[in-house]
Amino acid sequence: MIRRFFGMALIGVLMAGLFGCSVDTKLGGVKIPNARPDTRVVGQPPTLTESGYAVEFSWTGADPDGKIKGYEWKISDNGFDGISPRDTLTIDPLTGAELHPWHFTTATDSIFFVLADQPGFPGDPVGDPRSFRSHTLFVRAVDEKDARDPSPAFISFTSTTLVPTCRVVFKGLTTQGPRIVPPTVNIGWTGDDPDFEQKMPTKVRFLWKKAVTPDGTVISSRFGYEQFYSEVLNFDDPEWSDWLPYKPVQDDRKVSIPNPNADGEFFLFAIQVQDTAGAVSVGLGYQKEVGHVWVQDGYYRPDVALDEPFLGPGYESREIAADQPINFSWTADASGYEGKIVSYRHGWDLTNPEDPADPGWAVPPGLSEQNTFDVERTFSEGLHTFYLRVLDDSGQETFKTRKLQVVPFVDPSFQRPVLVVDQVVDKDVGNWPDREGNARNEETYRNAYWRFLDDIQGGIAGIDWENDRKDHTDDVHYSDVVKYKAVLCYAESNDQQLMFQEFRPKVGEPWTKDKFVWLAPYQRKGGNFFLVGQASMESFLPTPPNAYALPIVFTSRESNLLVFDQTQTVGFGTRELPSGEEVQRGPLMYPYATAGITALDWTSPSSKFIYGRQQIATNDRKVSCVGLKGLVLDPDFKIYHGIGPGVVPDTMWTDPEIDWNDALDAQSGTVPLSTLNFPFNKDEFVNGNIGPRTTPIIPQECDWADAPGGNCIEPMFKGIARFDWLRELRWRKGDPEWPYSEFDANELNFYCGAMALTEYEGVPLSSARTNGQTFGFFSYKMVSEDKPSRKADVYWGFDPYRFDPAGSKKAIRWVLQYFGIAINQ
Repeated sequence: MIRRFFGMALIGVLMAGLFGCSVDTKLGGVKIPNARPDTRVVGQPPTLTESGYAVEFSWTGADPDGKIKGYEWKISDNGFDGISPRDTLTIDPLTGAELHPWHFTTATDSIFFVLADQPGFPGDPVGDPRSFRSHTLFVRAVDEKDARDPSPAFISFTSTTLVPTCRVVFKGLTTQGPRIVPPTVNIGWTGDDPDFEQKMPTKVRFLWKKAVTPDGTVISSRFGYEQFYSEVLNFDDPEWSDWLPYKPVQDDRKVSIPNPNADGEFFLFAIQVQDTAGAVSVGLGYQKEVGHVWVQDGYYRPDVALDEPFLGPGYESREIAADQPINFSWTADASGYEGKIVSYRHGWDLTNPEDPADPGWAVPPGLSEQNTFDVERTFSEGLHTFYLRVLDDSGQETFKTRKLQVVPFVDPSFQRPVLVVDQVVDKDVGNWPDREGNARNEETYRNAYWRFLDDIQGGIAGIDWENDRKDHTDDVHYSDVVKYKAVLCYAESNDQQLMFQEFRPKVGEPWTKDKFVWLAPYQRKGGNFFLVGQASMESFLPTPPNAYALPIVFTSRESNLLVFDQTQTVGFGTRELPSGEEVQRGPLMYPYATAGITALDWTSPSSKFIYGRQQIATNDRKVSCVGLKGLVLDPDFKIYHGIGPGVVPDTMWTDPEIDWNDALDAQSGTVPLSTLNFPFNKDEFVNGNIGPRTTPIIPQECDWADAPGGNCIEPMFKGIARFDWLRELRWRKGDPEWPYSEFDANELNFYCGAMALTEYEGVPLSSARTNGQTFGFFSYKMVSEDKPSRKADVYWGFDPYRFDPAGSKKAIRWVLQYFGIAINQ
């Protein structure tokens, strides 16, 4: 109800002015006193008995003889602030102190936020309490002569608010009993205020008490808490903290409570929140508003993930290669018990891990970036132990070690001559049928070919075929390889290759997880590597989630290419170093970093695309045209290495027992351009771009004195494509106009593929794009003063077994002799 009391004193003053004042003869009239303004409240909440804590009022004023310049207001808490609803006293008459000042405003309305902090609003049901408080708003108008309404308008109302709620926050709290915690307890809270716009309280306070009653009874269970909590907890306890601001972010709503020497003791952590209206939470529920905890020293330890990019996690000791780079990094987590990591410290080969001054420690304890990874290290030999100590805020530590046994390089005088490694999965393959239908790609035939290296058959002097040859089903490790002066590996990419499984980056997500290729340190300081076979270099590459686009350029910064809604992989992305630096991944991979190539391609692969093309590569470059038919010894290579006549054939053709269809057709002069009987589609060539990709392919440079032209790659064998072999055959048979004597341009593109042919001697579409590419090469990338032989490594992207047996065996013997290996004949 709005009440209005008119000031009788004001009426009396007006009457006295009318009848009791003397005449001012100088001005010729009577002096009129200033009339006091009048005030009314004209707007209020819908209900005054149960309004909210945010209330809106409006008012107005009138001045009989002037203008209203503003209003003054105050709100009484109805007795709690010393002012009654009818008492607008501002100055204490005894002390002169200002008790409850007026506030000036020019506005005629406002929203007031008032307290509603008395619990138990009458009539509310149990369990759904509201808080309340009665208030009175006083408003008085002020005119332009500073006269104030002597009888302010006032209105009384009761504000109410829903009581806020809160809960203790600590992982694993359960109502079944106390939660085990470390000595330093990082415990927090959350709250809710349903009738506040932000839905959260504004203040919080906490209480930390031993769970022990005054008579010494320890509260160690929920049952004990229900019996005795009232003897330990109450809201008037002076040990409650001050009211603190309620932070909006959960991670900031936490307090750290150290409890030294409290092992085995029980504690209670109580919280209370307050909302904008001053209402406070009223609950002391078990593991709700009150957390019951049990301190146990040594029960928890930080969870530490210690990793190395190639060794991985989860082992105590490992063998590693000499000069293998070691990059340990780690993370730790104590959040499972709400702990905090306060320091890391690491070191190598400590004399006494308990001595903080041990010279093996790499850094002082701390949380800096340098405390989360070790600088890259290499070891040439011996047993080395890595130590990592992680400490949390309760003084609890996790201590991890990694023992690394370094396999040293073997002195060349103690090395055996050659390790022959079979990495072709060719058991029961059933392809390359000869004219009798025998699968010539089967291991029985291929293994028989390689037996020419056996000492007893006049091959490598001193080789023991049973011990010095490993099948693709055998485990081959670095410790096996370093015993030899050279490794001859015939391979073809396949997921079942045991040795290359150690090198091939992880398939799947993340497919960019690389593995350490221990052939690299072997080639640098241990011996020579001779790799041969179609798709042999591919054995080092990951299987991406999308097919490769050709050529693969290891220096490309591209990662994916979208071609007609189809994603193709064109690069290898980046790798994050332990320091956090992102570097290009392609130049770190074996084909670039160790073999020294920049780009890699295959003749007519059935699982890859030519860059920017929509159809599979084997349709754009059909194998019957671009497949590898012959090999030409590079003339410059022959001269540079002084290869005499007949030592290595100038030209080698496919074995007529394997490629018998073409051999038979050539005799009759009816070799077809398009055939399904030439299945050799995975021969590799390097540093060539025969497609539309514009990425520059820049050959790597090597500063070794014997590297011709300063390039890391020295071509040994160039390829002769089947199309070019057929063209030369037709010309010799008296058809110099071939292929146009038989086909037009559209037919050539149809039979060979749109990306298969290029011009030859000015004639369009007269040569295969694969013709003349480098299919075999020497690599000087790993040649240095540290390499025992100081000879280049050798890579052939073709299977020598598929070519003329006599010629290919001569070439293999020559390479081994180049390495310094003794050959019987």
